[in-house]
Amino acid sequence: MTLQRVVFRSFGRPCEVVELEEIPPKPLAPGEARVAVRAAPINPADELLLSGRHAFRPALPATVGIEGAGEVIEVAPGISGVAPGDLVVLPPGGTWCSEVTCPADKLYPMPPGLDPAQAAMLSVNAVTARCLVSLLPGAQPGDWILQNAASSAVGHLVARLARASGLRTVNVIRSAAAEVSLREAGGDVVLVGDEDLARRVREATEGAAIRLALDAVAGEASGRLASALAPGGTLVIYGLLSSDKVELPAAAIVFERVLIRGFSRLSALAAMGQERARALHRELGELALRGEISSRVEARYPLAQIREALAHAERGGRQGKILLEP
Repeated sequence: MTLQRVVFRSFGRPCEVVELEEIPPKPLAPGEARVAVRAAPINPADELLLSGRHAFRPALPATVGIEGAGEVIEVAPGISGVAPGDLVVLPPGGTWCSEVTCPADKLYPMPPGLDPAQAAMLSVNAVTARCLVSLLPGAQPGDWILQNAASSAVGHLVARLARASGLRTVNVIRSAAAEVSLREAGGDVVLVGDEDLARRVREATEGAAIRLALDAVAGEASGRLASALAPGGTLVIYGLLSSDKVELPAAAIVFERVLIRGFSRLSALAAMGQERARALHRELGELALRGEISSRVEARYPLAQIREALAHAERGGRQGKILLEP
């Protein structure tokens, strides 16, 4: 029996550089578990990696996939914490495959009954959203968070998690078509486009002091968010959807004391340690099982159609993730 995995041998347009290859199963080493992959989403970071725009540039050829979930099918002797039949979230790296062999202590067990597709989308977007919402210092019920790219999976989860914590959100989107689903997710204010953003935010929130803005876009969008912040507010840049650069108004930084910081999910997880990371994933898994958080799926593809899946992921106006289901 052979296994399938997605690899790439050069950087370029994602749907043009990927290949599907077959490899023999890897024997289990001490401390490892074997997991049959049930679902793995296509994330912007995967596309950045394939195009060569990611900060991390692997030696080629390389595997792809920063997120996924599957069923444990075998564990090495002496392993505790996971067992055959368990649904687990996979560690990042090479999840676009039919089977993963990895250290068992890097797996995150999920509650029984959780949809594998929802489990597969927890470790990037849900973890990112939970961490981002927690960056509002001294948060009090009724406080506001401003975010762009709010129609994204992270944006929906930020709105849901903020609402559950008693916080309110101003959500900037590109198309009015996303407004209904965003309000259903818990978004309080939805603004289409970011032109004249500071004035529109001020009017929509009746002059509330916005102390936290979340930027997934970069470029000129960063400056528009910064201009809408209260003095001493914080702009958190966590994505590069439109640009590799950040353009900021000097006056906001100098006179309004706006703070600029970056956010990396991997750095945040490394800083919190394995036990806290496992507890965070368990909490998010329980929320997903109860239906309190969820990520939308637009389409599902087998690994054999990886190029078609990546071409679909490139399209604008999507209303959910593209999932690979080996």
